Order: sequence, then structure tokens, then C-alpha cells
Amino acid sequence: MKKQKILAISVALMGSVFVSNGVMAGVSANMGLASDYYFRGVLQSSGASGSAGIDYEHDSGLYVGTWLADVGGQGDVSASDGIEFDIYGGYTGEVQGFGYGIGYTSYQYTGDFDSAYNEFNLTASYGPISFEFSAGTHDKIVGTTVNDQDEDYSFMAFAYEYESISVLYGIWGADLEGAYLEIAFSKTVSEIDLGVSLINGDAEENPSAGSRNFATDGTAIVFTLGKTFDL
Repeated sequence: MKKQKILAISVALMGSVFVSNGVMAGVSANMGLASDYYFRGVLQSSGASGSAGIDYEHDSGLYVGTWLADVGGQGDVSASDGIEFDIYGGYTGEVQGFGYGIGYTSYQYTGDFDSAYNEFNLTASYGPISFEFSAGTHDKIVGTTVNDQDEDYSFMAFAYEYESISVLYGIWGADLEGAYLEIAFSKTVSEIDLGVSLINGDAEENPSAGSRNFATDGTAIVFTLGKTFDL
């Protein structure tokens, strides 16, 4: 997903949904490159991943957009390459410094990389602190034993940002279990957004009955660069 309307610590590697109240109304496009693509602590690529997106934001707080990224090597079904294609929309606002938002996101994939995820998103922020709660369904994958029925899931994340440094802790719940911690540093140089993140995933060794591990276990360092254009 595009992560300027929907604030994330790093454009191409996270996918976390947070309110950003400083975005100007209008149409913008974005492109990025990540050394590895992580989505909420889950590795989505076996190497570098390119991305691109387009967003429309209205003065009222309504927004809609789409975002694409290379995926491959880490799918639920196979290691085949594909394209992640996200569509999202919603509303954000602010009251006396308190930011809030509600939205809907659909994550689609080409090829056999994975099946679709569809979710509702709630966000809140105050000063440097942000919170997200998302609840959704992962479509069943016909003909496999990996995911032979729809899976309900939830995701919560807490983030703190101080100048160029951000810290986020995210937790998967319901049929998908796992957690991760991410510490990131970002800086804009000559209108290019540069970032580096340390991601530590904690997969559940013994998931609850009816659930399965979803976070990528271990530690990774991810480098990103991105550029946003007003259209």
C-alpha cells in the first residue's frame, strides 16, 4: 500500500496503516525500491522489490489509492513470482490534535504467490504516538492444505516517532499469529526518501488450536529509497 496517506515507518517495507494528517489534497504518484519487502513483519520477497502507486486525497479527508509491488519466493502456496496489487480508501480527520481514520484495504496477488486479504482499518494518533487496529479475512487457497478455508485475522500496531527515528511493535491475532519489532531511520536527501530498518520477527512456536504462524522469524536489516510526485 501507499504509505504517505497511510503513514508507515518506511514506504516499501512495512504496510502498516497509520493516520498522517500532514498530507496535502490532490493526486500524487510514488515509486520505491526495497532491498527486501516486508509486510507487517512478514517477508514478501526473496530479494529486492520495486513498487509504485497513485493516490487521490480530498480536502474533506477522503482518500483512495492503489499500490503495486514485486513479490516472490515467500508465498503461502509456492515460491513463484508475482505482483501485489492493493486497492484502498477511507477517511481521516483531526480534532484538537487527535488524529483518527477509518478505511478498507484489499490486497490482491497475481500468479500463485498468495490469495487475497481484505480488511477494515481503524487508526488513531496523538503527537508522536500512533495506533492501528485492522480486522480482515484471508481467502482460502483452493487445492492446497496450507490454507484450505478462509482465515480470519486481526492486526494491532503501536508506533512512536521522534524526529527521524521510529519504533513500531505489531501483533497478528486470531487465525494468524506472530509479532515483530521494527526500528527505523529515515531521511530525505535531494527529494529522495532514504530509509533503513531493523526488523525482528517472533513467530509462535506453538500456535493456538486452529491458528498458524505468520510472522517471519529472525532479524533483518532493510534499506529503502522512494520518491513521491505531485500530479
